[in-house]
Amino acid sequence: MPADSIQAYGKIISDLKARKFYPVYLLHGEESYFIDEITNYIEEHALTEAEKAFNQTIYYAKDVEVSAVVEAARRYPMMANFQVIIVKEAQGFKKLDDFEAYFDNPVPTTILVICVKGKKVDGRSKLFKASKKAISFESKKLYEDSELPKWIKQYLADRDMQISDTNCALIADHVGSDLSKVANELDKLLINKGDLAEVNEAMIEKHIGISKDFNVFELLTAIAHRNTKRAFFINHHLSGTKEFSIIPLLTQFNSFFMKGVVLKQTQVKDQKGMMALGIGFRQLRDFEKLLANFNIHELEHAMALVAEYDLKSKGVNQAQASDQELMKELLFRIFYRPGLN
Repeated sequence: MPADSIQAYGKIISDLKARKFYPVYLLHGEESYFIDEITNYIEEHALTEAEKAFNQTIYYAKDVEVSAVVEAARRYPMMANFQVIIVKEAQGFKKLDDFEAYFDNPVPTTILVICVKGKKVDGRSKLFKASKKAISFESKKLYEDSELPKWIKQYLADRDMQISDTNCALIADHVGSDLSKVANELDKLLINKGDLAEVNEAMIEKHIGISKDFNVFELLTAIAHRNTKRAFFINHHLSGTKEFSIIPLLTQFNSFFMKGVVLKQTQVKDQKGMMALGIGFRQLRDFEKLLANFNIHELEHAMALVAEYDLKSKGVNQAQASDQELMKELLFRIFYRPGLN
């Protein structure tokens, strides 16, 4: 199995579409989307509707013992080539290792799917070692600033819809890294695309509610240029939406200032060197301005502020301030540090 979640997921789905089934699927990890998609495909397509009546069983860990699942898995299908057994919320089992004996010698006519959400199976466990004879898939969270935009582009491309890298990043930043939520927003674009073959800014603003003029990238540009008036203007529009949350902005702020600190420390100033450190082409000008307008102490201070306001947004060491109030206060403290301004 490939290490990358996207590639591994694609390989599993490709095999399933080719009706290449394995006797055991151990699906585990923090990202529930891939686990749900694989499970749903098996549930919907492995058997015909007529075969499902006698050969498809769905269990929830809180309602069944491992021994009962294993007993069911050892049965043979009735008037079908396979039986499908799906165990959902398997993180609820006290001892997943109780599946070990079955994993060592699975019944080839059974497709057993075990879904462990919210955590990975310990690689040192007996179950994980036994699962080497099965399909073991760890569903990892995608990195918002690199992997998520690529996934958005691929998701739309698979459905014959194109999108620019800038608009991918715009959606990724606004919606966040919950793939189920991202897919839901992308489906809105697909449903409403009409005759269009490429996602444009107007579609994103209308159907997802993201403005091309008032987004975190424009805000970071204003900060890099030390344009306080525009930064507060953009923030006013950003934070005025009902669904505004400071959390995704803090993620982008942290990445932005951290890269600035690295550039200062390594004294990299040329665009080629910046790109070698993982800075995208569209952000090169912003980082040039950031390095010119902020010294190392201000950038480190900004990083510390982002960490402080991350805690505040979670209710630590602050009165009940809104995300809008916290964001305005954070911007003020980034721009105006006593002794440096």
